[in-house]
Amino acid sequence: MVMDLLTTDNRITILNRLGDQLPFSRGILATSLLCTGIATEEAYRLASAVQAQLLTLPTANISAEQLVRMIHEILLDEEPNGVAERWLIWRRAKRSGRPIVVVFSGAPGTGKSTVATRMAVRFGMTSVITSDAIRDVLRTIISADVMPELHRSTFELVDLDSPEPFAEFERQATAVANATAAVSKRLATENRSAIVEGVHLHPGKIRAALASHSARPIVVERVIVERNADAHSAKLAHRAVSEPLRQGGRHLADIENIRAIQAHIQAKAEASGTPTIGTENLAWATHEIVDEIASLIE
Repeated sequence: MVMDLLTTDNRITILNRLGDQLPFSRGILATSLLCTGIATEEAYRLASAVQAQLLTLPTANISAEQLVRMIHEILLDEEPNGVAERWLIWRRAKRSGRPIVVVFSGAPGTGKSTVATRMAVRFGMTSVITSDAIRDVLRTIISADVMPELHRSTFELVDLDSPEPFAEFERQATAVANATAAVSKRLATENRSAIVEGVHLHPGKIRAALASHSARPIVVERVIVERNADAHSAKLAHRAVSEPLRQGGRHLADIENIRAIQAHIQAKAEASGTPTIGTENLAWATHEIVDEIASLIE
């Protein structure tokens, strides 16, 4: 697939808005179609259909505007569920000059990292920021004597027998979320789009932090949940085997606390109006995110 992305068809020349003549690339087109939520194989099939139609033209040269119209017509003919319009929406968002920030929060083991990675590929974003990485940086500059909760795992900070079971978790989350918001602001200043994910990200936090930014970033937030407790445990068990450095076994032993963190974050999501999604249908989640981006740029 990597080689296919680099392969171009020199029989077809695309004239872009700057007047540059570029060879057509089936791989680049297929990648751009992933933002609609369709499967990779389907994206390549559609890109091949576009390539075949281009080769029937009486001229080997076509403008970028003509190519966009052709792609849109093929998508209208072959794909249901608004794929054609969603592709145009994403093009408008990318050309708006505004950075796009997609935020995923949720409890450990719900699938945030998997979703973030897949969405980064679909949206063509090269920056993926994790709150765990931000926490690790903070640990190097803030000692355990100053902020002990920063140096413990999130699930260890929950005390379900306490009248304030999430007090320590909230202190850690607030510190990390504030630092993550600062990084998000920096990315927006540099006009860079990004995926941001982590357990520490209070629903609505990044959106509020970027609300008055001069770059007018487009911010979409989702809370990822695993509604089935057995499925949640199975994900953690799988992590313990496939990613031993992420300490899935320790997480599995504290599944009660982790499920409590999920309920806590869900309550915050409801209060802030942040939608929740599962990981069982990422295509639909992609649709929802692009549709919200459309509402924010129109």
